[in-house]
Amino acid sequence: MARQLLLEAAQLHFLAGDLAETSHRALAAEVGVSHTLVNYHFGSRDGLFAAAAALTISPGEVIAVARRADGSLDLHRLAHALVAVWEHPEHGARLASIARSFARGDATAEAISHYLQRTVIDALIASYGRHKGAQLITAVVGFIFARYILGVDAIARLTQTEAVRLLYSSLR
Repeated sequence: MARQLLLEAAQLHFLAGDLAETSHRALAAEVGVSHTLVNYHFGSRDGLFAAAAALTISPGEVIAVARRADGSLDLHRLAHALVAVWEHPEHGARLASIARSFARGDATAEAISHYLQRTVIDALIASYGRHKGAQLITAVVGFIFARYILGVDAIARLTQTEAVRLLYSSLR
């Protein structure tokens, strides 16, 4: 019960854009539970932040959408799903904010890294092996940073369809 209350409150603050400025004590007081429950349920305030972000935009769901009936990943579907999520008016801006925070090495970077390892990287490695999985991760991260974070003109100016084609060709 307390875990869910904390998660819901954190998600509301995440969506409002003020979670970074909200202390774990204030968040716990807001829902009427002890601040020690943040660490108990999430390991840290940053763990709570990562969990709230995951509720909003789940990389695990992107991977799930890209799976075929036999459980293998369809790289074309993966490219479509990734671009669709990052192009979404609300989700894209939030994802870019999370990616910039991650790139800066902010306090939440470790929690986000751990979450991405479990939900995305492990899935790609399990489906394609360590070497090909690492190639896929490099292609996805490079594409995302070039198009959505750095705004590299040659990639940022592509239409959504062209972006999907480019990402897909990089994944193959």
